[in-house]
Amino acid sequence: MSKKNDDFFKEKKLWSEVKDELLGCYLKPYIQKILNTRKPVVYVDCFAGKGIFEDGKHGSPLIALDTMRDCLRHTQVEGCSIAPYFIDLNYAEELRRNVSAYKVPDKNIINGKYEDEITKVLSDKEGCNLFLYIDPYGIKALNHKFFDEFACSKRYNSVELLINLNSFGFIREGCRVLGVNFGDEAMLEDLVEYETTKLERNEKSVNLLNEIAGGDYWQEIIQNKNRGIIDTKEAEKLFANQYCDRLKRNYKYVLNMPLRLKRGQAPKYRMVHATNHVSGCLLMVDNICNRWQLMKDIQTCGQMSLFTEDVDNRIIDDVELDKRVKEHIQGYQQLERLNDILADFFIKNGPICTTGKIKDTYKSLEKLGKIVVVRTPSVTDKTGKPSRFFADEKGKTTKLRWQS
Repeated sequence: MSKKNDDFFKEKKLWSEVKDELLGCYLKPYIQKILNTRKPVVYVDCFAGKGIFEDGKHGSPLIALDTMRDCLRHTQVEGCSIAPYFIDLNYAEELRRNVSAYKVPDKNIINGKYEDEITKVLSDKEGCNLFLYIDPYGIKALNHKFFDEFACSKRYNSVELLINLNSFGFIREGCRVLGVNFGDEAMLEDLVEYETTKLERNEKSVNLLNEIAGGDYWQEIIQNKNRGIIDTKEAEKLFANQYCDRLKRNYKYVLNMPLRLKRGQAPKYRMVHATNHVSGCLLMVDNICNRWQLMKDIQTCGQMSLFTEDVDNRIIDDVELDKRVKEHIQGYQQLERLNDILADFFIKNGPICTTGKIKDTYKSLEKLGKIVVVRTPSVTDKTGKPSRFFADEKGKTTKLRWQS
């Protein structure tokens, strides 16, 4: 039995602030947009906790309920509905008290384990827009088969996942069950876990990690660490990348944001977003870039930096960025929609900048005659002059191709 951290909810940690900001700041535009489908929205917080920390700061349930209440108040879409579900094994009663003031219809508090309850929750949700926030206490509950089933069942209008992946904790346990010396105990600093996973060295544990990872690819990563081919940081990054690649079998767009409190340290957690909808991918790109600014302020204690960095603390060179954007658009010899081109760029390169920065480069390329841009409508309603927008949304479509 793993040990629970009784002080976990005493105060909200800095990394948790960033994690919940990523959730809250994505949920608002997501809900505003998804309500227009006129399909029910089902939101599930799979490891909800108490809902509020002892220092008074809100946890994910209250953040989500605040957002839902605000969106429902201001939407002009008639007949829309949001059904929030909050699952927790240890704190369901406290959570029920903490959210009692929220008069959101169809609010559900479930006392139980996510892996036992999620199938029952979704049993009658055909045709809904499903959003799952999966922030587990340890790594044991992250069975990949559920993620596959959500996407492959075809029962839902849309599915989005936001997963807090304890990638560093996975590497630690992978070393333990394969009998490899972890050796980097200093890297465990700042790794805060409510329920620490500690597995035994046996076949059952190996199978459990296979289920969590969605395959056995992690074993080669651990063995390469043991051989000295890679170090712990490289092992964590390889695992995170291959975990995202595994999700891409069923989710077209997968992004991840590493959470590290100090520059240069290995990420303690990674927030992984998976969706099959291009607009969701682009919303998350900008959200990650904006939340990264908060993460950077934490890393630098608010000091100004001379260089622009991405979420992996790599210095962003505008010349290199322009080069990547141009190389990417050169691959499109036929007209393609702007949003599809943007999303493919970020899936290939990661969330290295905002969508607006890429659009600015396209504007420059259009002026230079390097790309063909086709807009619908082609002229403005008011003046009849040629349209100049770079948008791909309701009422406006932009298509691009390289001018070969």
